[in-house]
Amino acid sequence: SRTNRKYTDEDAVVAAARAAGYTDIFKKSLIPITEMEKLMGKKTFAEVLGGLVVKPKGKPTLVPASDRRPAITTTGAKQDFTDYKGEL
Repeated sequence: SRTNRKYTDEDAVVAAARAAGYTDIFKKSLIPITEMEKLMGKKTFAEVLGGLVVKPKGKPTLVPASDRRPAITTTGAKQDFTDYKGEL
């Protein structure tokens, strides 16, 4: 499977990078949604940031027929290409 590289010792990386003259090695970023919700509380989070948070649809998953979730309906390839107006 695919793996991502990671540092073995972040403190040693910081020391080595600084020793080599690199100072801009840290990135500031917004705290994750879960942490923000814990910080503000669920009610305040919903009031202040509720309209700024979206939960995208997940990828389709193959499940047993007994699964409660509704099945995905598709138009099919024939329908997808009937409206195509490009060059042939």
